[in-house]
Amino acid sequence: MRRMEKNNSGFSVVELIIVVAILAAVVTTSVLSIGMVFSANAKTCTNDIISAISECRIMTMSGGRGNVRLILYRDADGDIYSELQTRTSESAGWVTDKNGAEKIGARRCAVGSTDGADDLPTRDSAWEIYFNRSSGSFLENLDSGGTATNVWDIYVGGGSRNYHIHFEKLTGKTTMELLP
Repeated sequence: MRRMEKNNSGFSVVELIIVVAILAAVVTTSVLSIGMVFSANAKTCTNDIISAISECRIMTMSGGRGNVRLILYRDADGDIYSELQTRTSESAGWVTDKNGAEKIGARRCAVGSTDGADDLPTRDSAWEIYFNRSSGSFLENLDSGGTATNVWDIYVGGGSRNYHIHFEKLTGKTTMELLP
């Protein structure tokens, strides 16, 4: 009986195609997963900004706390913070709320006042948001002549997702939409 010898000198075309297909699937899944992580950071940051704005509005309208403001800023490391502050009188200084500054986003998130720009300032020139105590509408400037809400649209981006937060001046409400 005659034996057939096997030729083990390489891979067949079918084996190479299967390996390439498996590698392509793994790379595609990895890239999509990384994109989803960065997109999730942007959505979380957007939701946290809206929550902080709502909390500031509620504190303002609840009364008994004097003036209330929300400041949004980026620290030296690039992280994004919101800070609620109160003031008992026009001559008093601003005091940070008992919860202190709250980290609401990482440096991977772009936050800006124009579509695509990452122009969130540092704490020295932070965005300030104020509300009218009686109506709940956004204030453009305080009775003391200080600056107030000067940003009416905030854009948050990260990964493949970009969000738009729009301020309704008269009602004091914010709306969020996913940008294409």
